[in-house]
Parts: sequence; structure tokens; C-alpha cells
Amino acid sequence: MPDSPFQPPSPLAFFADAMLGRLARWLRILGYDTAYEKVITDEELIDRVLRENRWLLTRDGHLARRKVLRARHTVIASDDLEGQLRQLHRDLIIELEVNHQRGYRCADCNAVLTSISHDEVIPLVPPFVAQQYREFLQCPRCHRVFWPGTHWQDLLGRLAAAREEDAAGPR
Repeated sequence: MPDSPFQPPSPLAFFADAMLGRLARWLRILGYDTAYEKVITDEELIDRVLRENRWLLTRDGHLARRKVLRARHTVIASDDLEGQLRQLHRDLIIELEVNHQRGYRCADCNAVLTSISHDEVIPLVPPFVAQQYREFLQCPRCHRVFWPGTHWQDLLGRLAAAREEDAAGPR
């Protein structure tokens, strides 16, 4: 755990800094409320972290040392996604599993996804997808449609590998 008197907010709400866009997308897929701005000043970022009661995820040690954050952060050590996920699993005890009860979030804009009927989705997806799949989710903000395509198995496999590697301990 981070060496601070503060614990992450419950339920977890993160703000991933500009260096962690890929991690932000994966946390959203896992259902974690994760704000991310590609272009934002340090002052604006800190203001949002504090105002929105978020836990800062950063690769910037200098930013993390800002006293105003009151140790509400985790400095991400790894460059690779799997290492970043393993660190969050160890340090913040986040689940590296898709959890239907936690829900799903749009990987692009962070809104909570809602179910959309098969009939409603037919004009929104390619015909092959409409024939192949029966369950769809849609973002109410950006209207993007999601389904458990072939990439879903890869995603689940990468999460399982990260969990197994973390359980095996450091090499």
C-alpha cells in the first residue's frame, strides 16, 4: 500500500495523467471510474483530483510530491500495461477481472454503458456483427456500441496472465 494516511476513495475513482492513457482505457473496461485528459495542466489536474475525490495515477514523481495532493496518488513504476495493472492490483487491491456488478464504462469517454436491444443495434453495427452477437452495450454520451468480439478473449487472457504473474510474485 502507498505510505500515506489516505486510502483511495471507495468506490474507486481514478484520474490517470497524460502518460497513462492506455491504462485509463483498461481501467474503464474493468468498470473503474477513470478520468483522463490528454492535455491538461498540472494545476487543473490537481484541482480535478481534489474536487472530484479521485486517486491520481501518475508516472510523474515531481507531480506526486506536490503537498496539495496530500498523498492521494500512486506513482506508476512500469512502462508496460501489464506491469501497471499488477502494481494497481498489489498497491490498491483492485480486481483484475471483469465484474458485471461493477458495470462497464466507455473506454473512450468514461460514461457508464447501458444495454441496447438487438433490434436497436442492427442499424448501428456491421451486418456480420449483428448476426454474430446478441448482447450489446452503448455509451449514452458518445453513442459508441460495444460487443464481446474476438478482442474480448484477448483482453480476458491478458488480465488472467497479469493475475497469474502477480500471484507468482516478483521474479
